[in-house]
Amino acid sequence: MLNSRFAGSNGLMDVPAPSWIMNDESLFAHWGSFMLAMIKHGTVETIRRTDRLELRPTEFGLLIDGGLYATDLQDGEASRTLLIQFLQRGDLFSTAISGSLHLQLLPHCKTTFLIVREHVFDAFKAEFPFWDRIFPMLCAGTAQAYARAVCESAGRDLDRIRRVLKILASHPTAVDSKLGREVETNKHQIRDLAGVQKRSATRAFKALEDSGEVSFYGYKRLFYRGNP
Repeated sequence: MLNSRFAGSNGLMDVPAPSWIMNDESLFAHWGSFMLAMIKHGTVETIRRTDRLELRPTEFGLLIDGGLYATDLQDGEASRTLLIQFLQRGDLFSTAISGSLHLQLLPHCKTTFLIVREHVFDAFKAEFPFWDRIFPMLCAGTAQAYARAVCESAGRDLDRIRRVLKILASHPTAVDSKLGREVETNKHQIRDLAGVQKRSATRAFKALEDSGEVSFYGYKRLFYRGNP
C-alpha cells in the first residue's frame, strides 16, 4: 500500500546529495535550492516490499529511507531480470533512461522517498529551471550503470548470483555481524534479481555455501562473507 503526505521540511534537508552531485561543484552549488523546490512541490510516499513504484516519464524522486531495486527485463529465449542498481538514501531516481528504455523500481523493504509527480512538475521546473542540467546527467549515470550491469551479468549463472549477493551486502540496509554481512532477503528473491532459473540457482547456492561465501538462516536472512 502506498501512503503519501505533503513533504514539509522536517529532516529532509539532512538527506545527502548523490555522490555525482557532491563531486561536481557546479551541481552541488544548486543542491539546497533543488531540495527546497522538491520539498515545496513534492510528496513523501512510502511503499512496502510487496508494492511496485510507478513513475511517469517526467516524474522523479529522492530516496529517504530503505532501498529500491532498479531492474530491467532482458529479452531472449527466456526473459531474465537484470539488476541495474540497488538505490539507497540520498539517491535520485527516475524510470526513464531513454525513449525506449524504462526501468522497474521495486522496494527491498519498507521504503520512503520524496516524489515530484507529473501534476506539479511544471511548477517545480519553473522554480528550479536548473533541473534541465541535472536530469540529463541522472539519465546518463543510469545508462552507464545499465551498461555496466549488462557486462557484469554476461557470465555464468553462479557469477550472476554472486554479483547480486555483493550488491545486497554492500547496501546500507545490510549490517555487520560476527557471521558476516547480514542481509534480509531469500533465495527466491536473489535468483529473481540475478535472472537465474531455479535449478541452476540451486547448484549455485550450494557451491557458494560449500565455499563459505554465504550462509542462509531461515527463509529471510543470509550472511555474506565473500569479497565486497
